Amino acid sequence: MINDKEFLKFEEGFFKPYFEKFIEFKRGKGEKVASSTLIRFRKMNNSLNQYQTNQISEKMIRELLAPRNGLSEIERQYMASNLRQFCSFLVLLGVNAAAVPPKYMKITRCEFRPYIFSDEELHRLVVVADSLSPSYRTKSHQQIYPVLVRMLIGTGMRIGEVLALKREDVDPINGVVKVINGKNGVSRYIPVSDSLKMVLSSYAETIDMSDEDKPFFISSYTGGHLTYDAMKYMFPKMFKAADIYMADGKTPNIHSIRHTFCTRSLEKMLDSGMNIYTAIPILAAYVGHVNYMDTEKYIHFTERGHKDFIEKEASLGSIFPEVIDE
Repeated sequence: MINDKEFLKFEEGFFKPYFEKFIEFKRGKGEKVASSTLIRFRKMNNSLNQYQTNQISEKMIRELLAPRNGLSEIERQYMASNLRQFCSFLVLLGVNAAAVPPKYMKITRCEFRPYIFSDEELHRLVVVADSLSPSYRTKSHQQIYPVLVRMLIGTGMRIGEVLALKREDVDPINGVVKVINGKNGVSRYIPVSDSLKMVLSSYAETIDMSDEDKPFFISSYTGGHLTYDAMKYMFPKMFKAADIYMADGKTPNIHSIRHTFCTRSLEKMLDSGMNIYTAIPILAAYVGHVNYMDTEKYIHFTERGHKDFIEKEASLGSIFPEVIDE
């Protein structure tokens, strides 16, 4: 149930209980419904009440989303997105609600273009991580980065999630990594491949795992968690040493390793015979997405066409990529 205080300013009317269910539904999926979103839902509920009806028609959608004074273009886009989701939710509950036409949904252009690593490039990256020289202040580079790189490649975890790991979050015996309050507040357990399990076990033997609250990857400079700034320094160096460059001559973004994991994992799942409509929900749960559209953004068809992907159908084999060794 949502907090009564949160819902106090929602005007009484036909749609109010549906907004309450809608908010519970979103939170049940692990989505964070921020105060700003609640305010937008309240305004939408109050606007719908003016029509004094128990349905949402195409005419109502046109009027609600029409440009007007006092409504910025950004707010209008938020309204279009929220209304589209709410109408779809109402239809699932049997309420007559028209679909928001695609013309109201602005296509956003993202500057980031992921780079999909080849298997050979990932192999070279691992070799470079294994060959790092100690810095003048610490030898931890040689100990940490071979494990950290393999974890990114073998789990598709966000770099922030890997850096935030505590020793209590990693079970090297059973090969399970626990992510607590990841992006959008989502927590999950991540089973790893046998090869990565061996890597984690070997690394765990070099640190005191009984001190559960300490970082799994500890900075020898600060004694705390490794920072993202350190990653932004180290990974371009490793990409250059591994001779990995994008078409524009720049080194890839760290996040591209996650994109590569999602793409390669889906390929492997479909090659095993799994149907795409079964594979994507499993992959979404594994990588910690709150909805399937997030996962679809990470899928990049690389070696075969879309038709080849969706025609697969059969039993599930191993879906977790093995870590790359020499």
